[in-house]
Amino acid sequence: RKAVVSTQSTGMYNLFLVSLLQENLGCYLTNGLISKGGAASLREDFNRLVAEIAPDALALAEGFGITEEMLSAPIARDWELYNSYDNAGEMERYEDIVRS
Repeated sequence: RKAVVSTQSTGMYNLFLVSLLQENLGCYLTNGLISKGGAASLREDFNRLVAEIAPDALALAEGFGITEEMLSAPIARDWELYNSYDNAGEMERYEDIVRS
């Protein structure tokens, strides 16, 4: 069991690193920090890592303990609307605005 968790954690970590490389690829190429071949293989690496962790994606997401209440919090839905008035953290007025 511990080896499975370690493998999943490593896969998620590597996926995060590849996504950071992709996000900043122009900078890395311009400064010679990554080769053109390395840059070209990032999409394949990303797809491979996603395929590896996909079967366990739901369990991994559930492992973060994000509850339905957290997902339905007003700030998780429309934070700009939620912060457009002094709500003092209350949902009552937010619900009125959303209904209108």
